[in-house]
Amino acid sequence: MLFIGVDLSDKTFDSCISNSSGDVLAVNKFNFDDDGFSDFVYKINQHESDNKNCIIGLENPHSRLVDFLIQREYNVIPTHPNSIAKYRESRIPSRAKSDPMDARLIADYIREHHKSLRLINMPDDTIRELSILLEDRDKLVEQKVRFSNQLTSTLKEYFPQALDAFGSVTNKSALEFLARFDTHQEVKALSSQKLDDVLAECGFFRTDSKEKFHSAMSKNPSAISQAVIKAKIRLKNALVGHLLLLVQQIEDYDKQVQKIVDETPNGSIFRTLPGADYILGARLFVLYSSREFVSASEAQAFWGTCPYTSRSGSMVTVGFRRGCNHFGRNTFHQLAFCSLKSSQWSKKQNAKKRKEGKHSNHALRCIANTWVKITYAMWRSKTPYDESKHLASIANHIINQPAFILGG
Repeated sequence: MLFIGVDLSDKTFDSCISNSSGDVLAVNKFNFDDDGFSDFVYKINQHESDNKNCIIGLENPHSRLVDFLIQREYNVIPTHPNSIAKYRESRIPSRAKSDPMDARLIADYIREHHKSLRLINMPDDTIRELSILLEDRDKLVEQKVRFSNQLTSTLKEYFPQALDAFGSVTNKSALEFLARFDTHQEVKALSSQKLDDVLAECGFFRTDSKEKFHSAMSKNPSAISQAVIKAKIRLKNALVGHLLLLVQQIEDYDKQVQKIVDETPNGSIFRTLPGADYILGARLFVLYSSREFVSASEAQAFWGTCPYTSRSGSMVTVGFRRGCNHFGRNTFHQLAFCSLKSSQWSKKQNAKKRKEGKHSNHALRCIANTWVKITYAMWRSKTPYDESKHLASIANHIINQPAFILGG
């Protein structure tokens, strides 16, 4: 068995090939391109012809090199940077560091720990495409949040009435209005009928939205320097342009995600969850399609919804689990939050945890932990969610408690 460590950089990567005894057989540097990948595989084959007898460790599981190796049936293990950093401290107290040295450390680390580490398993193309779409969509949403914060700050400086007029400046209707009008004075110069027509063109149809808008714009103009107004109008227009484009791109991503989910068997199973839309349902579908679990407790630990327990002598410590799959934890945290509006047991559990003195995030994590158990059972049985069945299960559990029986 060969154990191979790979240290990646932008244009090259270093490798260290070692055997089961820890003897170094080869240390090489290759270009990070298809020719370099082929040279790397050729070097491995000089020492072992059976690809399945090779375990390769690297820190970036999303690298193109991973695809190249898995297609050729190599065993690839992702190594966490923090784990390698701690391992380096234990092996090299001087903290000396180099790329070939890191490759050697990764090779030694996977040789010593490979039995407790998981191999990278590539899902089928549909799940993989859906996963990448959701991750890229999250990046677009992050950009949208940054630009919306900048736009809010800009409007506060020269056009604060707009913030009172719109429920959210990232709303497409609000952005289209801001793209047409630069200042409060421009809006106040319009007649009431003309303003209503413009609002209708921008998508404001609800009476309460129009009343809120008119109330905000009826306020007296703020005394702001013309120099500030001229400069901030330019920034406002740039930010609105970026946000309109991002809103449209996010909508396009949503349509593609919905299309894939609708065309995939069992793709819509998590849409039956209370408060779950297509995006949240798709995230849950990707999470369960990308990894298998032997129990719900294993899934809870992997996604970080449950705490960890540390015991030493008579001391017992329970703490927040930071080492986990953060995409999964964020997904279940969103599910817990969205379910508060339409799930009876979620509301009661949230109220109970808050009454116990837990802060809102802690209470949501408790609800998320329960949702992992529920969704795990749904995925195993491929059964849609049924609130009445879950409430009946809770009632049955309470009735069968010894305290309940004795009390009766």
